Amino acid sequence: MKVQQSHQLINPFGGLQFVLKQIKEQGIDTFIDEQLGSRGAKKEYSISDGLLAIHYSHLCGGSCVEDINTLNEHIGFHPGLSLQSADTSLRVMQELKAENSIIENGDVTHSFNHHKKLNDLLQKLAIKTKTIIADAKNTLDFDNVILENEKYDAAKTYKMTTGYQPALASIGRQVVFIEGRGGNTPAGYKMSETLAACFQSLKNNGIHIEHFRSDSAAYQQSVVEVAENNCTHFYIRIDDSQNLRDAIKDIPETDWEQITINNKKAAVAETPFQPFGAKKTYRAVVQRRKRKDGQCDIFTQSPYTYYAIMTNNEKPEATPEWVTGFYNGRGDSERNFDILNNDFNCNRLPFSFLDANMVYLFAAAISFTLFEWIKQVFFCKGVIENTAMRCKKFLFDFMILPARWIKTGRQWVYKIFTTRTCYKPLFE
Repeated sequence: MKVQQSHQLINPFGGLQFVLKQIKEQGIDTFIDEQLGSRGAKKEYSISDGLLAIHYSHLCGGSCVEDINTLNEHIGFHPGLSLQSADTSLRVMQELKAENSIIENGDVTHSFNHHKKLNDLLQKLAIKTKTIIADAKNTLDFDNVILENEKYDAAKTYKMTTGYQPALASIGRQVVFIEGRGGNTPAGYKMSETLAACFQSLKNNGIHIEHFRSDSAAYQQSVVEVAENNCTHFYIRIDDSQNLRDAIKDIPETDWEQITINNKKAAVAETPFQPFGAKKTYRAVVQRRKRKDGQCDIFTQSPYTYYAIMTNNEKPEATPEWVTGFYNGRGDSERNFDILNNDFNCNRLPFSFLDANMVYLFAAAISFTLFEWIKQVFFCKGVIENTAMRCKKFLFDFMILPARWIKTGRQWVYKIFTTRTCYKPLFE
């Protein structure tokens, strides 16, 4: 095999120029700086430079912040982009961090990290890029995710691993609220306060929430009250209790309706339910499935496994089947955690402490928002085939494009080396 080496620098990620063009035209960089402020007149790079460099690295397949340096080597001369070093991005994130709140509860120390400014940016950026519509009937999904790591302040989680356990709220593919938590802080601990702060932030930015969904960590009287006061309908998984079992026993056998969920047979029914020893009555939508071993449960004396969802939605169209299917839609929001971890490198936190690592989590969420937006832009222009693709697919289908800037006729021209015609709508 004969090999010839050329010292001519060709940028392998030529698609980055078209992403950069859209960001500049929409003023995304300026918008970020307006929301987060200035680093000072003497600083060469702005806050938006530091955060957007992380986004560019994600789109080009970077697996950690340090890959910004490698990307810089590949880009070569670029008249519209001066990519700073990874160290500068790390310094920007250090400058943005907010102080942790520490709560002592007996022998247990709980760490929280609240960052109002970055949460506001997430929501305002989503409105600006139209990844969410503020006055639509939005559905808010709330959950806690374990970020396993061995950082200096990582704590043992309920899964007996070490890490953090931040709370995330999302509307579809858009993360709209993040609260940093130590790994030893249960999801239900002070959840009503976290949720109240989330709803207040959304309200301040004019984002309407029609539906709220959460797992059994939200099955608390204080959380239910916050949800009722801030959204139209809520759907919360009910913890197993004698009160619930008694309510299920009162369901007539004729009320059970056979349905199919994810290609598995199940039955659903509903019953009035009074939780927390209160007088207020809600709907409990119950799903049951045959136990695989066919034996009767020791508590329910029934050969079924039961799952129940509590809701205040009394509309006729909110049938037990509809409520069950709607609640199961939470699975789509849970995939956001997988995307953040594997596409935006939240499983490779760059710092040693919670406060700075939460800034990186926000940077990843901002990158996620911009990714969803840029896919929509290019889809509308007929450049990409769908908006469901992940970062790796986008990298192969769009970002990998040999290109270089050349000067001819007293002007800079972007020369791309490809036989594909999909890029034509971007420069015609």
